[in-house]
Amino acid sequence: MRWPWTRPASDAPAYVDTPAGILSGDGVHYQTTETLLRNYAGPVVDAVGLESLLRRSGAWLRSPQTLAAWVMLLLLVVLPWWAAAGVAFLTYALWSAAAPGAVATGLSRAMPVLENPAVQGLAYIGALSAFASAGDTAAVWAGMGAFVALRLGVVGALLRPVVGEMQRSLYPLPAADQTLRALLIREALRRGISLDGFGPIEEKVRAFWRREKP
Repeated sequence: MRWPWTRPASDAPAYVDTPAGILSGDGVHYQTTETLLRNYAGPVVDAVGLESLLRRSGAWLRSPQTLAAWVMLLLLVVLPWWAAAGVAFLTYALWSAAAPGAVATGLSRAMPVLENPAVQGLAYIGALSAFASAGDTAAVWAGMGAFVALRLGVVGALLRPVVGEMQRSLYPLPAADQTLRALLIREALRRGISLDGFGPIEEKVRAFWRREKP
């Protein structure tokens, strides 16, 4: 079993292209194929690299977890543990709804670093050690609990029904495809590349999605 935040093994493919869509190495299913992407966004794919696009898109999909983890840690310094937890929980919910359509190219490059378990783990160890030295056991336990709940996907599982409905009401595509689409458009704008032919790829993704929805 691969946890959601782990990277594929060095000998594993970065993605697998199938007739039903692309499956990335971090376990994200995009309901579009490499051929479709190259047909309608080939200049962007060639300029950035499909592996890099999928890696950044996957990290952005997990950005609610990443952002909530950092918000929780920072707010524990200035707020009671219950207030920090409440704000982090709200941050997760609201950003989960907004993230698929709000991709930022610069931040999408930083997100794989910010979600890295070693980076987060070291930050949490340092902060929780400081709380322990100060005798703030409530902050220590709250921080540990939040870190584990976020990294294991407990918070995401609890909020999935609500977040899923919010995303479906906001976006025409599944969250993964919406995120990849937004990233392609941002990169195209940044590089001055026209994506006038992107409409057909959306229609095919919507057709896949309609067949899979109950």
